[in-house]
Amino acid sequence: MPRVPVPLAWKRRQFAVLEPMGTVDRLYAVAVTGWVGGPFAIYAHPVGSSFNLIHLPTQTKILDMDLLQACKDAAEMFAALDVNWWSCIREEIVGTDTQEIRNVYDRLKPGSFIYRADSEEGL
Repeated sequence: MPRVPVPLAWKRRQFAVLEPMGTVDRLYAVAVTGWVGGPFAIYAHPVGSSFNLIHLPTQTKILDMDLLQACKDAAEMFAALDVNWWSCIREEIVGTDTQEIRNVYDRLKPGSFIYRADSEEGL
């Protein structure tokens, strides 16, 4: 399996993403402008001030982060793993580092800290 070259070369591009719209549970293709680097893309969420990191071939959202640079750093962490990132079928994104994808995601996702009950009391 060819690895994605790290660091990624980011270019400003226009691409389509699947976004839920309305009250119906359907995904619609929406044209957005964002940054593309290898099989990853980053775009500003239409509502709010966060950025979405997606896997471009499958249109799958990976992370939602507050900073563009944090998304770029996360994409480079994922790109360094030995998996088949170029597949457009989600189930085929496997390789020797499949478990490490879950580990990196768990470290990066917002709100992944352990909640402590005494943190409300300022201790």
